[in-house]
Amino acid sequence: MSRTFAVDLGAWSVKVAIASAGFRHATVGEVIERVVPAGDEPYEQRAGRVLAGIVREHKLDHDTGYLAVGGAQVFVHVLEFGFKSLRRSDLDKAVGAELEGVVPVDLEDLVYAFEPLGAVPVAPADPGAPARGRVAAPTEGMRVLTYSMRQARAQELIALTSAAGAEALGLVTVAALARLDRATDDVATAIVDVGHEHTHVVISRHGKPQWSRSLTRGGRHVTDAIVKNWRLGFAEAEHAKHTDGFVASSGNPAPSEAWQRVHEVLITELGPWVRELRQSLAAARAKTGLAVGRVILVGGGSRLRGLSGFVADELRLPVATISATDAAAFLAPRQAETGAVDGGALAIATALDVAGGRASFDLRQGALAFKVDMTFVKTKLMQVGAAALVVLAFAGGSAYASMKTLRKAEKTLNQRVATESAEAFDGKPKKVKELLSLTAVGGGAGESPMPKMSAYDLLLEINGKLPAREGITLNVSSIDIKENKVTIEGSAKTPEEVDALEAA
Repeated sequence: MSRTFAVDLGAWSVKVAIASAGFRHATVGEVIERVVPAGDEPYEQRAGRVLAGIVREHKLDHDTGYLAVGGAQVFVHVLEFGFKSLRRSDLDKAVGAELEGVVPVDLEDLVYAFEPLGAVPVAPADPGAPARGRVAAPTEGMRVLTYSMRQARAQELIALTSAAGAEALGLVTVAALARLDRATDDVATAIVDVGHEHTHVVISRHGKPQWSRSLTRGGRHVTDAIVKNWRLGFAEAEHAKHTDGFVASSGNPAPSEAWQRVHEVLITELGPWVRELRQSLAAARAKTGLAVGRVILVGGGSRLRGLSGFVADELRLPVATISATDAAAFLAPRQAETGAVDGGALAIATALDVAGGRASFDLRQGALAFKVDMTFVKTKLMQVGAAALVVLAFAGGSAYASMKTLRKAEKTLNQRVATESAEAFDGKPKKVKELLSLTAVGGGAGESPMPKMSAYDLLLEINGKLPAREGITLNVSSIDIKENKVTIEGSAKTPEEVDALEAA
């Protein structure tokens, strides 16, 4: 069975999510995460080797692969147009013309993807808490969410995956994180993917992306704070963050002075991080009019103890991580129990996004669009042509055999007709056409001996010729219908009625 997989080349590790399509929806059956080893070579070369190892180990070279593109590598814009609907081909031209004026890249050097946004509810997510800052006014036309990237960068990413043995059929943006939002109400959700170098923020409603931004802060900055304050090596500080890292909140205060000290060290980085997160939500409101009503934390950085409570206090919004129930909706049972959504969130969301056949925002467009290799078809043309000739030869042979059988049967019938006709006509055999001509009137192909009109037809014809009932009183005693004459006997009241009948 063919599989679909998605790759996230994270700054700390390479994540690969392997999905298989089901009857109703796709399910991620396996999530692989491998740390990229340190070295003097550029990071992408080292990450490419890790990906190549995963491809070989799991035999993914013949499966369909996609690459998740981080938000720091793309331009994100929400465009406004005065019209409400337009054919997609025409909208594509309008988006391209608008991007040319807002992106610092020539249009011919740009690849982009877009989707129209739905109407925004008039009421805020929490009517009791008025939104701070500017709120985008309802538009009379339409808003379109766009992602764009330098074409040269897109080509580099495609070449990287190709060198690893699994060329990416698509370059899918972080907008795919909206797939992790399973809420069905009108409240907007912020999916916050806390990575090693960056934090991706995607605003979602009804499971569809509405806006996104990438922050230049992530888990590494928290590790740097630990290194600086406790003078540890980076590897030791990273381990300490996962084992002893803690941030306090109103619902989960520090249990001792030592834990309070850990909290104070970590918030030197988490404080600016959460302020940028708050500004991102405000920017989304200013661009789309959506007021975020809840936050979902994912990514490796979300494992930090107490982080969800701290963010909830700072944003004054309900904050949660992916629950086991939600994870079970798109992960295989054994994967749902491992907490794979935390570290492999972007890869999992991308795999779910592309499993339906078309990604929401795929930047492999235009000249970079994937072209199906038809070489294997060309190599089979000779075999296909030979098979077609064999089929035609068998069909011709069968038709010839059938025709020969029919001619043999015709010859046998002619012989029987000649023999039997000779017995019937004093030893003179006759052909079929001669026998048929003998059945016609006068010995030729005359008219049929069947009458053109039956007695019943003649009776109907006579009845149709009679005068109206109001004009004559007729008492018929007998009707005699012969081959060439019809005799009617009866009586009428007056001689005039008899004349009227005769005239009719």
